[in-house]
Amino acid sequence: MKKMNWGSWIVVSFILFAAGTFVMVYISMSTNVDLVTDDYYEKELKYQNQIEVLKSTDALDQKVDVVVTDSLLTIHYPEIGSPDQFSGAVHFFRPSDKRGDVILPVRIDSTHSQSFPIANFALGLWRVKISWTVGTEQYYSELPVIIR
Repeated sequence: MKKMNWGSWIVVSFILFAAGTFVMVYISMSTNVDLVTDDYYEKELKYQNQIEVLKSTDALDQKVDVVVTDSLLTIHYPEIGSPDQFSGAVHFFRPSDKRGDVILPVRIDSTHSQSFPIANFALGLWRVKISWTVGTEQYYSELPVIIR
C-alpha cells in the first residue's frame, strides 16, 4: 500500500468539500419551503388597518375562546350583538402544511358559539384566525389550538 503525501491529502480534502457542498445545495433546493402567505407584500401594506382592528378587539370586555373536546372544536364569541349581526371568516391555518388550511364562514348560534367536527382536522398544531364583523365594527382574533 502506497502512502499518500500531503499534496494528495489536500486534493482529497478539496474533493470531499466540493462533494459535501453539492450535496447540501441539492438538499436545500429540493426542500419545500412554504411561505406563510403567498401575497405577503400586499398584506404588509394593509397592516395599519389590521392594527386598528386589533385595538378594537383588545377593547372588548369578553375575548374569543376556543375549546377542543373529543369530537368538537367550539369557538365562543363575545356577546356584543345579536347572532344575526355576526359575519366573517374562520381561517384554520396549518403552519406545517398550507394544503391543510381551511376557511369557513362565521355562523354563530344563539349562545354566541360555533362548532366544528374534530374529524375534519389533522392532528397537531393549528392557528385559528377569526376575522369577524358585528354591524360595521371589525374584529380579529388569532388563537393556537392543538388537536390530539
